[in-house]
Parts: sequence; structure tokens; C-alpha cells
Amino acid sequence: MASIVKFVGFDYLSAGLVAEIKRNVTALIETPEGTCPGDRGYGIAQDFVGLPVDVAKNLAALSVIEKLGIYEPRAQLREVVIEGDPGSGNITNIFLIGPDEEYEEADEEDQESEEE
Repeated sequence: MASIVKFVGFDYLSAGLVAEIKRNVTALIETPEGTCPGDRGYGIAQDFVGLPVDVAKNLAALSVIEKLGIYEPRAQLREVVIEGDPGSGNITNIFLIGPDEEYEEADEEDQESEEE
């Protein structure tokens, strides 16, 4: 099963920030959960593999939503599209990722007070 990550709705005037978010999200989605030695919770759960398409789509979406909230809150899942080739049995998950409009970075003062 393959995964493709597509990014929609980002402000490309801040290209450096967008590139950082893209790297983070792509790495997160392409990593199976449990395979990162430093953080076994990092990555997307693979328990949807082999399930009916509608169930698999929902479980994949839930996993991505949960992990984006933890590891990359500046992005959010917009849609999951599943494409399949009945002849070969191959399925491709396409994750459409957009900016989280409600995300606000904490002020430096807030961050400093949390550290104390």
C-alpha cells in the first residue's frame, strides 16, 4: 500500500515555513507507527491494512488527524482519497493536507513562563 501526500491551501509567500511543514508531514505519514526507535508512537498506525476500503479510509484518516495534532499542529487533514487497481490489488492512499487556520503560535513570553 502506497501513500501520497498532497498539500493544498498553503501561503507560498512563506516558502521556508511551508517547506518545513511539508517535510514534517511527509515523514510522519510515510513512517509506520512503531518503527521510529526514539519515539514508538511516531508515524501512522497500519491497522487498517486489509480491511474494507471504507473502513480503512476512516481508520487512516483518524490516525493522520491524531498524529498531526501531536507532531505537526500547523497542518490538518482535508481529505483522504483512496485509489485502487483491481487487477493488481494495489491501493494508494492520497492525503490532502492543508494549513490549520486555527493554529496560533505561542508568544515567546508564554513559552518562557512554561519553561520555568
